[in-house]
Amino acid sequence: MEHEAWIVPLKLRHPFGISRGTASELPTVLLRLGSGPHLGLGEAAPVRYLGHRAPDLLADLSALCTRLPEPDPGDMSRGSPPAPPPVRAALDVALWDRSARAADRTLRAELDLRSPPVLATTASQTSYTIALDTLEAMAERAAEASHLPQLKLKLGRDPAFDREALLRVAAAAPHARLRVDANGGWTFAEARTLLPLFHAHGVEFIEQPLARGQLAALARCGAASPSALRRRGRQGPESLLALRVCVDGINIKLMKCGGISPALAAIATARREGWRVLLGCASSRIGLAAAASLAGRVDELDLDAHMLTLDDPVPPGSQRELSPGLPAWPGPGLGLPTRW
Repeated sequence: MEHEAWIVPLKLRHPFGISRGTASELPTVLLRLGSGPHLGLGEAAPVRYLGHRAPDLLADLSALCTRLPEPDPGDMSRGSPPAPPPVRAALDVALWDRSARAADRTLRAELDLRSPPVLATTASQTSYTIALDTLEAMAERAAEASHLPQLKLKLGRDPAFDREALLRVAAAAPHARLRVDANGGWTFAEARTLLPLFHAHGVEFIEQPLARGQLAALARCGAASPSALRRRGRQGPESLLALRVCVDGINIKLMKCGGISPALAAIATARREGWRVLLGCASSRIGLAAAASLAGRVDELDLDAHMLTLDDPVPPGSQRELSPGLPAWPGPGLGLPTRW
């Protein structure tokens, strides 16, 4: 398939810290698939903790686009080629975008037509992330975002720090609903100690309290936690079934599950299990627009990437204003221009 792929470094508004480290710049790989009026956009954003590197993803993506015939949207979830999930996601999103543009429909309308939602929702506001940093910096950023309805707090450093960070953020943004993501930074004993405290301070749910692979311990946390627990779905929907009795919901990211097609299947699995679905995204405007096309199928949104970067090259670029509403893109497909 004719294509063009290249690496873009995304500078971040603030250092973005999580329990596994801090970054000031996140490289990503952008894709134009097709030619002439039949173009589709995609993106392969590296998942750092899985060891992805942008140059490797670029090479894998170019090789995949070169050797594959012309698949249809949805084919990537059936017998997906052996490639890292972000590479499969880039191709999958570009195919969906190209299909929707050819039909002169928005991507959301195209998805609704070809794969009607199991349960329609009205999720329309995103949370805003307060990354792990010094206590003073986290409180300052919470104060800047105190007008927003939902804040997501990155924690997982150590119990004493995490307690104090929660208290300071809550004091700086007293009207915001709080959510916590520990990024697997707690031990089982730490999680059992912190979960009741966070519930007492109104935390709605906690993502990834424990490191990957600790399903039995996660189930014990879930049974004892007054707050809901969420787990990220990084593989296909079949891997989600191992989370039964462990969580009440999942966080889906296109770069971790392999694109829109497997995300649709994962959402359908979640609905059958009675789980709530959180949709996340760490990418440029391309990945953000792709994730936003699923907003009518999920319960909560964590689509704030456009407010966390400084120099997104994809029009309309990074957004300086902090606002809860999802960006609206006019036009068919992703709604983004194919050339800039």
